[in-house]
Amino acid sequence: MGSKGRMPPPQHLRRPHPHPPGPAMLHHALPPPAPGPFDLMPPPAVMEQKLASQHGEMQRLATENQRLAATHGVLRQELAGAQHELQMLHAHVGSLKTEREQQMRSVVDKIAKMEVELKAVEPLKMELQKARGEAQSLVVVREELMAKAQHLNQEIQRVHVDVKQIPALIAELERLRQEYQHCR
Repeated sequence: MGSKGRMPPPQHLRRPHPHPPGPAMLHHALPPPAPGPFDLMPPPAVMEQKLASQHGEMQRLATENQRLAATHGVLRQELAGAQHELQMLHAHVGSLKTEREQQMRSVVDKIAKMEVELKAVEPLKMELQKARGEAQSLVVVREELMAKAQHLNQEIQRVHVDVKQIPALIAELERLRQEYQHCR
């Protein structure tokens, strides 16, 4: 048990010397004995005050810990929601890509068949031009779908950035809370 920061006991609580100095001891005086471990203990009132202070601090920390645990739980739920939304966006983008690819395959197949028929039969030339017009409109639709997909990807990136900022926001909130606590 260390004695750092402890006050020595009052004079009346110190242990007396084991033998009173006699005439033989006067010539060879010994140094006073080292204080015992109980001689350095503070009075009970100081100990009680320290214990009460420590108990109050422990309760404050426990309350703060509970509050942080609740905040952590809420943030976990929000993160799970954001992740679920992100998965839904990924699925939607995937279905858009699949649909676009199917449309493009369909158009490519249609154009190929029409070119074969045009070579075989001249009157089908007008129908081929019509199919090309449809292909161009599908290209426009494809570009719109690509723009939508790009927009969705940007939204996903923003959500990722927002999710990555949550720990920094929590740290800032904690810092502000500590400043507020300090100011109080």
